[in-house]
Amino acid sequence: MRKVVIPANLAPPQDWLTEAQTLTQALMAATTDEEREVVIGQHEKLWRDDRVRNWLLERFNNKCWYTEAQESVSAYHVDHYRPKGRVSDVEKLNPEPGYWWLAFDWRNYRICGQLINVKKSDVFPLVSGHRASATMAGSLALEAPALIDPTTDDARLISFEMDEDGCRAVPAPGADDEDCKRVKATIEVIGLNRLDRLNAKRAEVWKDCHEQLAKYTSASGAPAALKKLMRAMAIEALKKRVCYESEFSSVAEACVRKSGTLLQQAQVFG
Repeated sequence: MRKVVIPANLAPPQDWLTEAQTLTQALMAATTDEEREVVIGQHEKLWRDDRVRNWLLERFNNKCWYTEAQESVSAYHVDHYRPKGRVSDVEKLNPEPGYWWLAFDWRNYRICGQLINVKKSDVFPLVSGHRASATMAGSLALEAPALIDPTTDDARLISFEMDEDGCRAVPAPGADDEDCKRVKATIEVIGLNRLDRLNAKRAEVWKDCHEQLAKYTSASGAPAALKKLMRAMAIEALKKRVCYESEFSSVAEACVRKSGTLLQQAQVFG
C-alpha cells in the first residue's frame, strides 16, 4: 500500500464544500437517527458528485487508494473510510452506530474499487478502546482503528511478496505483532488477496521489476560502455515503476527492497 498524499492547502471545489458543510450542519441539528438517515439518504449523490470524485481521483493518478489498481479491479467508488451507517467488527457481529457526522466530510472519503468497497462494507474494527463520538471533540484522533488508512504513514505496514498464487499483500518486514494483526485484519476486511486478477496484475509488476534487477546484474560481464548503459536503463525502468503515479508502485518498491542489492536500492530510491 502507498500513502496517498494530500497537501494541507488543497481541498475539493468550494461550491461542493459549501453544500457539504450545509448538510453536515443539518445532520448535527437533527435530534433522532431517523432524521439523520433522511438527510443522508436524500443527499447521497453528493459524495458521488464528479466535483469531489474527480478531485479525489486526481490525488492518486486515478488509482484505487487501497490497491493502487487503475481499473484492474472494478469501477471506482467513493468509500467512507469510517462507515456512515452502522459499523461492525471483523466477524460482522455486535453492530454499533456509525460515523454519521462524517457522511459529507471529504476527509473521510477514499477512492476505492467497487469489489474492494463491497467487501469492506460497514466493517470497521478497532484495535482497542471506544469509538469516536460526534459530541466528543478530538475523539477521532484518539480512536485506534484496526483498518489501515491509506492516507497515513501506516500504509507502509502493508508490503507484498510472490508465491504460487501470485503477488500477495503481507505485513512489511519489521512490523511488530500488533501491526501485523492490523495488516492481517486489513487484508481480510478489504479482500486484498482474494481477487485472482488483482494478484496476477501485481505479479506482472513484480516480475518486470525482478527482470530489471537481473538485467542490471547481468551487465557485469559486458564492455564498460555497454555495462553503464544497461545498468542505467534498468535503473530508469525501476524508477518509473516505483514513482508515486505508477500503478502498483508499492509492489515495485517491495520487489526492489526484497530482491535488489543495497547498491541497486540506493540507485532506485536515492
